[in-house]
This record gives sequence, structure tokens and C-alpha cells, in this order.
Amino acid sequence: MDIGLGLGMCGVLYFRRSTRIQSSGVRDVRPRPAIGVIFDRFSRNMAQSFRDQLTRQLGFLRRSCDAYDANKIDDAIRIAVAIRVLIHDTKKSISLLNHLGATTINLLSTAEDPSPQSFFYIGLGSQIVKVTLDTTSAAYVPLFDDGPIQRLVPVSKWWNQVVYVLNPKTRLTRKDIVLAATNQDGGAHVDSKLDPNYEALAKEGAVGTLMNQRKEMIAASPFTDAHFVAIRQMGYELLHSPDLVSLSNTT
Repeated sequence: MDIGLGLGMCGVLYFRRSTRIQSSGVRDVRPRPAIGVIFDRFSRNMAQSFRDQLTRQLGFLRRSCDAYDANKIDDAIRIAVAIRVLIHDTKKSISLLNHLGATTINLLSTAEDPSPQSFFYIGLGSQIVKVTLDTTSAAYVPLFDDGPIQRLVPVSKWWNQVVYVLNPKTRLTRKDIVLAATNQDGGAHVDSKLDPNYEALAKEGAVGTLMNQRKEMIAASPFTDAHFVAIRQMGYELLHSPDLVSLSNTT
């Protein structure tokens, strides 16, 4: 006789009893797991697998950030790939956060919201000027934790937040930057033409130029690699998002 569980009308579980006779003529009385039990076990295993993948992707993200900080700034493209895996959904692919049922968690944002009337805004980086007795140099660097804003926002807000305004017609979100980097600039694919807004951000002087006068000469020092700086700052934000980090540690 078998004892199991069945699913009746209105989703009510019921006990099922049946008898099997072995070839020896002895009744075989063994419990058989109900479909609901098997499915629950499968779901738990899948959830753990996705959490393991999250831990893996955050590891990729952390190592790529370390490489960037060691002056391998084009590793920003690898940072972008990890971000896309975590967050971006398409008709043909599902993001890791979606697999985990975590699309409503909060992520750290270090950028303000520029007004619709803003004509220039460089939200994810900072202009640094270094002056010595002989030289003056300019650099555009990630904000890390030095920015004026540290707030938690929903994933959709973080992904679609405008973080750069280069002119009234050129506005870029995190999504714009990450997808251009991964889909066109070598992350997962290389295109002959880049998205024009992303290309504008990547140009020297996109976020400003330092004009330095020495005696009677004026030298121009453009701030460079703003697209890579932006992606590195996004990596910092994700690695310092409590909800995301704790999700990867859940067992």
C-alpha cells in the first residue's frame, strides 16, 4: 500500500493510499513523495544555485574593480558585463536578480537626480586637479564614497536614473552606459558604430577641460575616460548595496 499526497480541488492537499503487490506476493508499503514535496525541493535547489551564481558574479565584479584600481581601466568593460548579468532583462534572457525574485531590492545610488532643465551634469565622477611646481594635471575619477549623495533606491530606479547630462539633448542613464559598453564596446560584442551618447561620453573633454596658464602659455588638459569612470562607480555602488550583498550570503 502506498501513502502519498495528492492535490485536490481548490489547491487542497489530500492523502492518497494505494496498494502494490510485489512478485513475491508480499505487499509493498513504502511512502512515495508527493509532487508538491518534490517541486519544493527542486525550487530550493534552484534558488541556492542562483544565489551561488550571484556570489560568483559579485566575485567577478570585485576582481574587475580591483583591476581597474590597479590602473587597468579598460577592465571597466568587464565590470559592465557583470552588471548586465545581474540586472538586465530581455525577451530572450532573464537577469540574475529576476531569477532570484529580487527585482524590488534597493541598491546604493551616489548620484542626484538632475532636473529636466539641466544642461550639464557629471554624476558618477569627480574632477581632480594636481598641481606641482612644474606641472598641472587633470583627472576624472570615480566618486567612491566622497560624493554628496548616499541613498538606497529600487533596482528599476537605479538602472534608469539619469547620471550624465552632456547637453540638453545628451542624457545617459546607467542602463545606457552599461548596455553600450557590453553590446557595442567589447563586453560581449563589438560594433562598428557606438551609441552616439555613449561615444560622446567616451570622448576626451566630455566632462570638461582644464585650461592651465604657465607664464605666457595656455595648456589644455581634457578630462578623459568618463565612460569607464562611470562604470567603475557603478561597481562601487553595487558592492556597497546591503540588500544585494546579503542576498548572496543567504543559505
